[in-house]
Amino acid sequence: MREIDLEKIQSIYFVGIGGIAMSATAGIAQEAGYQVFGSNSKDIYSPAKDVLDSYEIEYNLGYKAENIIASNADIFILSAGEDQNNPEVQYILENNLDYFSFSQLLYALFIETLRIVVTGTHGKSTTAGLLGYLLKNIDNSSFMVGGVLQGTTTNFHYGDGHYVVFEGDEYKATFDDPTPKFQYYKPDILLLNNIEFDHPDMFENLDQITEEFKELVTQLPDDGLIIYNADNVTCEAVVFESNIAKFSFSIDSPSHFTAHDIVYGPTYTSFVVSDTINPERNQIENYKISLPGAINVYNALGAIATLRALGFKAELIQEFLLNYSGIKRRFEILGKHNGVTIIDDYAHHPTAVRETLAASRLRYPDKKIWAIFEPHTYSRTQATLSELATCFRDADEVLLAEIYPAREQKTSVTITSKEVITKIKEHHKNVRLVPNVVDALNLLKAELSFGDVVVVMAVGDFNQLGYNLLNQ
Repeated sequence: MREIDLEKIQSIYFVGIGGIAMSATAGIAQEAGYQVFGSNSKDIYSPAKDVLDSYEIEYNLGYKAENIIASNADIFILSAGEDQNNPEVQYILENNLDYFSFSQLLYALFIETLRIVVTGTHGKSTTAGLLGYLLKNIDNSSFMVGGVLQGTTTNFHYGDGHYVVFEGDEYKATFDDPTPKFQYYKPDILLLNNIEFDHPDMFENLDQITEEFKELVTQLPDDGLIIYNADNVTCEAVVFESNIAKFSFSIDSPSHFTAHDIVYGPTYTSFVVSDTINPERNQIENYKISLPGAINVYNALGAIATLRALGFKAELIQEFLLNYSGIKRRFEILGKHNGVTIIDDYAHHPTAVRETLAASRLRYPDKKIWAIFEPHTYSRTQATLSELATCFRDADEVLLAEIYPAREQKTSVTITSKEVITKIKEHHKNVRLVPNVVDALNLLKAELSFGDVVVVMAVGDFNQLGYNLLNQ
């Protein structure tokens, strides 16, 4: 793996600076004392725009080779979504200029700091955000995650503490480097939330993904630390052969940090944590979080187990835990309109959809729940159709949007939303197709009643639907 020698670098140019991780990395680099600028294909929106504006980072809108020439930068950081069809990338390649991924830059910036990487298929942002939030308050440690913390305008913090927390993504680093981003962070401490099949555009099956996680574990230093979910069979398999120090967390299986006596209340979730592997320790700790659902108990357990394994006292964790309200677009309660509660969520994998709706049912047990779901990419929808068909049982009404293709192209054999609806109807009778946002708004306006709960799960064209409902 190529590494960045920061001693030879003064200026850094970001191609695709408008992404949430790219803009955060740019902000961190500027805080670290480097000259930072970049470019983006089109207008940049919040929260990335807020970060760039607050740090007065200059950027070009539209990609041109002339931007690279004029920058005279020492190195270039490429977004994973930019390739040789981008004239700036093309110029960088033709002139053998040094380019890297943002994860490689973050490693270089924090090479002397203990690096905690939070990874897994679900809950990365929420768990990394919680762990980063706790360590920021306890130790002024740094963090960078893939979503803005609710109640703030940022997804990162640059501190002088002992640790840095990264959200570790298994997606490719750059267009020509299939290495998962999390490999480049070279973690000292690894938190494994869960592992399931995802990213079918990159991986053929779960085994391929599992091999990437196993490779990550083998790269840990001898004095490293693994925190893992003992309820996830694949996590167990990934860490099984490692001789690195390990601590487990769970709800159902024996573990070092097992949650039990869970109470899902109307405003918070409480649970007791004890060591069910070594019960003689008589470890009994009580925790409360503001987030609903079993998925968030797991997310909190991962952060708690990590801090407790590092020696932080339970009382210190408890002091800040309840104040964490989560990540924007992860069960984010936008507000109420005409008595209807509107929730915005990023869920696009079937497990995330199921757990988001299960959390909604626990938080609103007697309400009518509307699930508005926009499938994300043809490949993921096709690969996970059987699981997707069964994940809406906690919703009373399901509205399905057209599949959002993202980077993929539609073909004559591409799966359609009508096929998805047919499959869902095998398990849920109240499912309808809404071709566009306007039709969805009109339908909801006509049929919503006081007290209903609307859960919008979208990544593409429908991702502003919650705000449209709130402001109509």
